[in-house]
Amino acid sequence: MPPGRFITDADMALMTAVADVFPYDVQPAVAAISIARGQNAAQSALEYKGQTETAISLEMALCDDELASYQRAVNFLTTNEPERRLDLYVSYKSFQSLEDKARALYGDAKYPRVEYSALDSRVIIHTIPTALHNSSAVGLQMCIKESIRDTLIRLDKKHLHSHILPIGASKYSSVDDQRRRSTKTPDAGLKYDNCQLNDLLIVVEAGVSDGYQQLKADIELWLGKLGSRIGILLWLKENPRFRFAARDSCNSLSATESNLFENEMCHARRTRPFGPYSFNGYTWFGTLDIALIEVFKWDARTSNISSDKYVVVQDGAATIQAETLDIGLTMGDAFPFDEEFSVDEKALPILLEAETLLHILQSAVHSTAIQRYNDLV
Repeated sequence: MPPGRFITDADMALMTAVADVFPYDVQPAVAAISIARGQNAAQSALEYKGQTETAISLEMALCDDELASYQRAVNFLTTNEPERRLDLYVSYKSFQSLEDKARALYGDAKYPRVEYSALDSRVIIHTIPTALHNSSAVGLQMCIKESIRDTLIRLDKKHLHSHILPIGASKYSSVDDQRRRSTKTPDAGLKYDNCQLNDLLIVVEAGVSDGYQQLKADIELWLGKLGSRIGILLWLKENPRFRFAARDSCNSLSATESNLFENEMCHARRTRPFGPYSFNGYTWFGTLDIALIEVFKWDARTSNISSDKYVVVQDGAATIQAETLDIGLTMGDAFPFDEEFSVDEKALPILLEAETLLHILQSAVHSTAIQRYNDLV
């Protein structure tokens, strides 16, 4: 609405309708208009030109931003392009409405998934991810769990391995003092369960070409609201980023060429395992430009969060030269409550087998190229 124009009855009707969908944080504009109209015309006009004009302009701008963000989210849900993520800063009531919209469109399907962070009033929408996204997260979880088992065997405490369990794709939630429900489903992770305690130890959040800051905000949500002790950010950047083409543009890739395609993908796996994977002039996976592991730890005594980064792949080549990778995890991180461990035993590092970790990433890149081809041809 242009500055200096009075609000009409039509404006009022629109804002009242918006108030039914959007929350109290955009409703003060309606109240300000009502107060102004309840006074005499001269005083109302005077106040409108002063402080009331500023308040109304601000609230209308907030309302317009909320509407635009909400419509963008609806369009994103409706299009439902694979391998995409959308982060929006909108109200909690908008999040609830988007949850209902996703349920109406797709029922109980796992994707697209709508989540909310009360830490920063952020809605996160994921469409179906790549094989690289899923396999790398679960593979990292597996590497950590296997290292824990191997260390327990050396300590003659293998019976404790049953206390470390994968968390799976389970939704976690918490409610703040404003009754806003933060929700998040991890990509992978581990919990400690000895029948008396059930504690979320490690959460893995992976992203393929997602923004690093978005993934970092996810980790902060896990540590700040959802009770995880450690968050592992696994950032995987493909270059160039893959975009799904229309099916018509891929008609030349007939089903009879599938054997040739598979042979070419196997050749790429042997010669350039981190990409690119191309066939018939179309690139089904670019190059894994970077694979970065960042480990975040929350200190219960100080409430501070520290982090360390470990680059595993850069510019399509592995950077790990040693047989194992130390990412700063210890046995005390896996068994924070268990009194069977001495101080020295709790300080033992959880070392990842480098060859296994790299093999998991290579296999996931290969599988992603095949998955994309099968989805379009």
